[in-house]
Amino acid sequence: MRKKLFRYRTPSAKTVTAKKRIKKATRPARALLSIVYLAFLAAVLLGISPIATAQDQTSDVSFKTPEEAITFYMQAVVQGDVAKIMQACAIDEMSEKFRFDLYANRLQALTLQAPAPSDYPFYAEINKAQFSWQVLNQARNLAYGLLSTEQELIDGYTVPIDTEGAIQFMKEVDPERLAQLQVTKIGVPYPEIASDERNLNNWNKQAQIYGADELTERVVLLLFEGDYYYVGFTLLRYGEDWKISSAASQLGYTNAVGAPQETTEEEFLELVGGS
Repeated sequence: MRKKLFRYRTPSAKTVTAKKRIKKATRPARALLSIVYLAFLAAVLLGISPIATAQDQTSDVSFKTPEEAITFYMQAVVQGDVAKIMQACAIDEMSEKFRFDLYANRLQALTLQAPAPSDYPFYAEINKAQFSWQVLNQARNLAYGLLSTEQELIDGYTVPIDTEGAIQFMKEVDPERLAQLQVTKIGVPYPEIASDERNLNNWNKQAQIYGADELTERVVLLLFEGDYYYVGFTLLRYGEDWKISSAASQLGYTNAVGAPQETTEEEFLELVGGS
């Protein structure tokens, strides 16, 4: 029986280019899969379930003003109490009352990042996990922004690091240091713009998407280790109760992922109209 002869063929320029593209495309994907796998593995080992965490959010805690909800939230951050952070937020309300049709119409597009139609209990529960992650991610970024010296990380960049650097970072972000954090003032960002009919109409449309009666925003001046920072909040009113929907204020131009921004008392007073 004759053996087949396999001849080596020099790859064409197109083949080489295609292979390079595949390698370049798969590297980030492989890295992302590794990160997701490690996160999942950690969750399993620690007994953490995002769905269980979302379900634990239900409580009888209610807030009659946006300021009460924010104060409760900040106290929870200082205390390192994740359950209380979630109690200050409208996770259940947003998840169960989310209007997918209004959201899609406002965006004029479909995206996988959007919450799912809350008409179905299956999706409503998934929404709770999604909103829980958003809330806790912002809380973590607030802590990292105040405690870490790695500013590039807070700005969203990947920071090269070795074991020694990782250990140093772990020491820096010890949440017990947040015991020194103080809330010095809460105000409405750019009051004249906030009370403008056009803005109120925009807020009302956003509130309707989450099945709420009203939406508003606040900015908060923080004092930590001698320096001033500010963060923002978006809040929703359901009936007579206010809850936080996001630790960010679009009108106040705060960091969208919840990280604090350095400021001064004077700058903050200008932001809230000197009130």
